[in-house]
Amino acid sequence: MPKKSLYNHFQRFSEEYYIAYNARSGAVALMTPENYEVYESLLDKFENGLEDLSDEERKLLKQLEYGKFVCPDDYDELAAIKFEHNIGRYNISELGLVIAPTMACNMACEYCYEQNKSGRMQPEIVESLVEFVKKRAKALGSLSVTWYGGEPLLAMDIIEDLSSRFIEFSKEYQFHYTASIVTNGYLLTPQTVDRLRELKVVGGQVTLDGPAEQHNTKRPLKNGKDSFSTIIENLKYAMTRLGISIRVNIDKSFSAQTIQQLLTELKQAGLHERVPINFGHLEASTEVCANIAEACYDNTNFSAVETDYYRLLLANGFMIQKIPSPTPVCCMAQIVNSFVVDPLGDLYRCWNYVGNRERCMGNIKDEIDFQHANFRRLFKVDPFEEETCRSCNLLPICMGGCPSRRADRGLSGEQVCESWKYNLEPMLEIIAASKQQEMARSAKEQS
Repeated sequence: MPKKSLYNHFQRFSEEYYIAYNARSGAVALMTPENYEVYESLLDKFENGLEDLSDEERKLLKQLEYGKFVCPDDYDELAAIKFEHNIGRYNISELGLVIAPTMACNMACEYCYEQNKSGRMQPEIVESLVEFVKKRAKALGSLSVTWYGGEPLLAMDIIEDLSSRFIEFSKEYQFHYTASIVTNGYLLTPQTVDRLRELKVVGGQVTLDGPAEQHNTKRPLKNGKDSFSTIIENLKYAMTRLGISIRVNIDKSFSAQTIQQLLTELKQAGLHERVPINFGHLEASTEVCANIAEACYDNTNFSAVETDYYRLLLANGFMIQKIPSPTPVCCMAQIVNSFVVDPLGDLYRCWNYVGNRERCMGNIKDEIDFQHANFRRLFKVDPFEEETCRSCNLLPICMGGCPSRRADRGLSGEQVCESWKYNLEPMLEIIAASKQQEMARSAKEQS
C-alpha cells in the first residue's frame, strides 16, 4: 500500500496551478486544481485500499511515484536518507580538493578573512600534492578540483602545472576529472579563460558586491584602482566558454535599490540571460572578520531579504539558478575524502580556515590522520543525532546545515538552518514563475 512522502510540499501558486515539491527527490511540478483533487482522493484511498482507482488516479499515482511524492508503506525514508548520507561521507572513490595555489590577492576587501595573506605554493609542495593524488588514483572514479585563494589566477602557472598532471592521471587511471575556479574576475581575461577551458575548468564563481560604485568601494584593488568595469568586460567572454555564476555577498549595506542598480548594469552588459546570480549570506565566520558582525543578518532576516532580491531577479528577466536540491552531505567538512589545501600544503576541513594553522589537520606531505582533533571536530557533526533535523521535512536539502556554525559559533537548533527553512514557499513561487518565463521565451524564439 502506498503512503505519502514525509517530504512533500504543496502550495497554491495561482488560480490555475498548485506547486508540488518533494525535498527527497527535488521534483518540482505544477498541478492543476483538478489534479490536486485527484491527489487528495488518492490519499483517502491509501487509507482504505486501492481497488477502485480511476484512470486519472492510476496515471497520477505513477507520476507521484516517479517524483517520490509517494512511496511503499514499508519504506523508511529517513533510514534511506541516512544510508545515502553515509555513502556520501565515506565514499573514497571520489576525491575532492579545494586548492589554494596562493594566498596573495590583488584586492583589499573590507570583510575578507584572508586579509594580509601572501605566499605561493613551492615546487616541493606541488610535487607532494601530485604524489597525494597519484597514490589514490587507482581507486578513483572521479577527481574534482576547485581553484581557490587568495586570488588563484595570480598563480596561473601552478594551476597549469597541477592541472596538466591531474589530466594525465585521469587518462592513465581512467577516472573522471573536472575543475572549477573561485576568482574575483579581474584577471579572467579571454586568453586566461581559453587556457582554463583547455585545463578542463568548466565553471567559475565571480563576486560582485553591488553596482559599480558600491563594488569599487567594497572590493578595491590593492593599488586603489576600481575593478568593476574590467570584471564585467571579462565576464562577457567568460560566459561563452565557462559556466559562470555571480555571487553577491549580502549584508545590511545592501538595499533593493542597490540590487536593482546592479541588475540594470548587468543587463546593459548583456549578462542577464547567461549568468545566474546567487546571494551569499555574509557572516562573521572567523575572528578576523568579527568586526563586520554588526553589519550581518541572522538567518531569518537574511532569508527575507534574499527572497526580495530573487523577486527582483525575476522581474528583471534574470535566470533563477537556486533550486532546493537534495544532497547527501551538507558540506565537504563531513566527507572523508575531501580536503582544502593551502600553499604550504596544510590541510583544512573548511574554506574559511585556510591559512589559520590552529585549524590545520595535517600536511599534504604526511599520512592523513583521521583521528586528528581538527578533522573530527567538524566531521563528527551528524544531522541524524539532532531531533530538530531528523523531524524536519527539509532535511534532504539541508542535511543539518553548516558544521562550522555548530562547532565554531555554538549555534544549535534552527539557528543553523539554511534559508530554505524560512523562505521555501515564496522561493518555490519565484522558481515556478522563472520556469514559466523560460518556456515563454523559448516558445517566442521558436515561433
